[in-house]
Amino acid sequence: MTTPNTLPAPTRTEAPDPRTPVPIDRSLQAEASSANARINIPLNLNNWKQRPDAEQQELLWFHQHILDEQLGWDAACKALGYDRTTVYRVLKGIYEAESWQKPITAIRSYRKLVESRATIHRQHFAENPISRLIFAGLDYAMANNSITTIIGESRQGKTVGVDAWCVENNHGRSVKVVAPPVGGIKMLMRRIAERVGANKNQSLIQLSDSLHRAFNGNRILIVDEAHRLLPSDTRTVNPAAIETLRDLHDQTGCALAFIATARFSTRLETGAYQFEQLIGRIGMPIRLPAKIREADVLPIVAQYIPKPSKALLASILEIANLPGRLGIVVETLKVASRIATKARTEIEESHVMRAIEFREKMTGVAR
Repeated sequence: MTTPNTLPAPTRTEAPDPRTPVPIDRSLQAEASSANARINIPLNLNNWKQRPDAEQQELLWFHQHILDEQLGWDAACKALGYDRTTVYRVLKGIYEAESWQKPITAIRSYRKLVESRATIHRQHFAENPISRLIFAGLDYAMANNSITTIIGESRQGKTVGVDAWCVENNHGRSVKVVAPPVGGIKMLMRRIAERVGANKNQSLIQLSDSLHRAFNGNRILIVDEAHRLLPSDTRTVNPAAIETLRDLHDQTGCALAFIATARFSTRLETGAYQFEQLIGRIGMPIRLPAKIREADVLPIVAQYIPKPSKALLASILEIANLPGRLGIVVETLKVASRIATKARTEIEESHVMRAIEFREKMTGVAR
């Protein structure tokens, strides 16, 4: 069989079993007529229930990969070497051939190719004690179908760590959204629907049904900026967003992770609205340390300066424990890299110190 390693692949069409006519969604067929149209097939995990778990995982990965990469029909068909009708039927779970082995094998081959190319992100992510705490919380929630909270200061590396975990666990199982600052429960559900390929323009009831079909015990929903989910006044406003997510967890068995600043957990524990049902389901609450340590910054600095001196690390630590934290550290190192590039030389400690001095001068900070 032709694999993605020998692209372009010939187009193949597998004839359906004539004994079992399959109804096709004509609206989606019309969309498929455009070669570059973004594929947005709603996910219904129930349609794959009869497939072995290993096959379901491959199908789930491919479905989520299409959404994440915003692939068009031509790109998806070229990746697997199948025509649009076959790809559509596989994604919808209505592929009626006697054996799914060939399309599943094609997905596995394509996935290996994608993962072998996915090295750029890893080169820019530096694992440290903070990211290991984040990984532990997400791993625990995933393994136990429970809820985790990852609480830390702004720009402490929460989002970067979560994104890295999603890359390392990119089996189509992790769905990450950012809680909207406005729009309430409807906007939140629209964002989740868009991430799983459901129609985001449905009513609240229809959105709820779509999301329940798109999650099960093999998936995790990660909500960044989760403090936005809590209304400012829980005495008069029902926290519908939080309760809806808890219900999604309860009804589907999916894992759930809230990424937020400290005020999220504080308001859960002290707000007028009682959150015992949610708090009781948090299996491993992660609270990142307030003080940034040398072990936290060393892997980041080492990407630029392999063997930094104690003096350089001390200066970096000073920045890391100011407002902006690890975010400012990374920005400072990038400025140092640009200084070295303009000088047409390899980056050295002197470039980092110049970047630190430049930032202090521009912000009016005196040592």
